[in-house]
Amino acid sequence: MNALFKKVLILCLLFMPVWVSAAEISRAFMPEHENGEVIYFDKKTSERRSASSFFTERILRDNRVIYKYTANGKGDYDEYEDVTFDMEAEMEERDGFLYPIYSSNSIKDKNGDLIVKHEKTFDYSGRRIQYIILDTGGDIIKKAVFPIKGKTVDGPTLIHFLKTFAAHRNEKEYRAFYLISDRAHLYRVNVRDMGVETLELAGGKIEAIKLRLIPDLGLLTGIAKSMVPPTFIWFTAQEPYDWLQYEGLETDIGSTHVLIRKSKKMK
Repeated sequence: MNALFKKVLILCLLFMPVWVSAAEISRAFMPEHENGEVIYFDKKTSERRSASSFFTERILRDNRVIYKYTANGKGDYDEYEDVTFDMEAEMEERDGFLYPIYSSNSIKDKNGDLIVKHEKTFDYSGRRIQYIILDTGGDIIKKAVFPIKGKTVDGPTLIHFLKTFAAHRNEKEYRAFYLISDRAHLYRVNVRDMGVETLELAGGKIEAIKLRLIPDLGLLTGIAKSMVPPTFIWFTAQEPYDWLQYEGLETDIGSTHVLIRKSKKMK
């Protein structure tokens, strides 16, 4: 092997993209693909509100590792009754963290006609997020632009985004993030580690990391803050920190207090 060939080989190895193998869990604790079912309950009445199925897959695009998430639900959601809701999202993994890049949530009536659609596009180079809401005809009825001040997430990407917070819950860098609600509000959210507790799910008991999410409500009075129920989210206590359960407001202040629980994984 001559010297020139060795130099070329070394350069190729240095600059070769390092992909996560198909069966390997990524540094952001994401598998190659995952699917399952989720049940939404009214926290006050324990009545079932809706159910959804989801699918997440890893794809490679332009030398980037992308995770595509889709979910299809049916039942009561936010202020709407007897609807279907279809969520789509894409997240890019960089340096062991998931960055949302796009999400949408389409809510349709029982006949399949669009009621409203929410779309968010995350522009990291411009450090801003564009949020649009479309009506039944696909026309924009509301547009908002939010700055990217730090790690930012929305509803469709929350459970995947917070995996790294569960994994690094004792580190200062993972004690706060920003959340864009489905009603176009941006909140700073503080994360508090509540330790490990035993969850009793349909498949049996499981040890789970419990995080409390505490939104900064700004100018709202102490009385108003006390009217907002606490928000909790649970993940498995060991890698890959699978999401198990969420308890809190469904979309924003004023929405239903819900318990959302992973029902099962589908094969």
